[in-house]
Amino acid sequence: MTPAEPAFWTDWLCRQALPLWSDAGHDEHGFVERLAPDGTPQPDVPRRLMVQARQIHAFAIAARRGWYPGAADLALRAGDTMITRYWQADAQPGWAFSCTRRGAVADLRRDLYAHAFVLLALAALIRLDPAPRTVALVHQTLAFLDQALAHPAGGYVEAWPRAVLPRRQNPHMHLLESLLTLHETGACGDLTPRIAALIALFDTRFLPAGDDVLAELYAADWTPVNPDCAFEPGHHFEWIWLLERTAALTGIAVGDRVSRLRRQALRGMTADGRVVDVMGPDGAIAASCRLWPALEAAKVLTGPARDLVLGTAWRIFFAPAHPGGWIDHVDPGGDPLVAFIPASTLYHISTAVDHLG
Repeated sequence: MTPAEPAFWTDWLCRQALPLWSDAGHDEHGFVERLAPDGTPQPDVPRRLMVQARQIHAFAIAARRGWYPGAADLALRAGDTMITRYWQADAQPGWAFSCTRRGAVADLRRDLYAHAFVLLALAALIRLDPAPRTVALVHQTLAFLDQALAHPAGGYVEAWPRAVLPRRQNPHMHLLESLLTLHETGACGDLTPRIAALIALFDTRFLPAGDDVLAELYAADWTPVNPDCAFEPGHHFEWIWLLERTAALTGIAVGDRVSRLRRQALRGMTADGRVVDVMGPDGAIAASCRLWPALEAAKVLTGPARDLVLGTAWRIFFAPAHPGGWIDHVDPGGDPLVAFIPASTLYHISTAVDHLG
């Protein structure tokens, strides 16, 4: 097998990544935030809600696909820990941002991005066990978003109780992903109106007609804070995957959105198959590369282009790393820009392998 083949990645997940992250990457207090480059845990780094949710999602995929014995039990136990420690942790509504290893709340804010991933984790748990408590938490979380984070200009603010600027499209993108996954479970009622509202926000604010560049940052009224027209190719690829899922699951037409996103996303691919961090009108603004955009590209590319991206990703991010780990971010010369292995990337890897396989 070669890195261009989906079976190669499945084998790597089963034999190396999932064993590492279920052992060194997990303890009695939940999932660790990151590992050292040699694969040893760094257990005392505060544990973000987002990471707990992403790891639950990853191991639930492994359980559904039969990739790893005990994956379902691990995901369900981690789900119980997440709910106990983060949900209304300080007797306030919503989910706390992070906790210490022992479960004390480290950051009390309610973060939109983290809440989007909690909903994804709850969807994953429902697929394993549609317990009434889990379904109820979905509805309570959605109610919290509507009551505390909804903004009159559309969408949601970044955080509660103190709103912050700039606003971002990225949390809304992942909220769409979570709603689509919840919709697939069939356990949480009709979510089509919420999905349609996010597509409308995409059309009116994120990528209006005639615009090919998906802005990242916005003022409170959704005016782009993007004077140099810089954009992230990785998010263009990610939106393509979600829009195609939206059309398949709901029948909402995607029109020319995908082709417009694709034109810009492909500008961020180098001849050797890397996906750069940030592009501007005249070329790369940040020619460094992270792992996740390559995986998002692999989900929407086909044929030789996909094979090139996968092969390059293996060579740059995986082959030099500890077995089961990765190098998350490299400079233009391929040298690492981070001194640890972030747990959060397993979400991108598992989702990509699930899609490819």
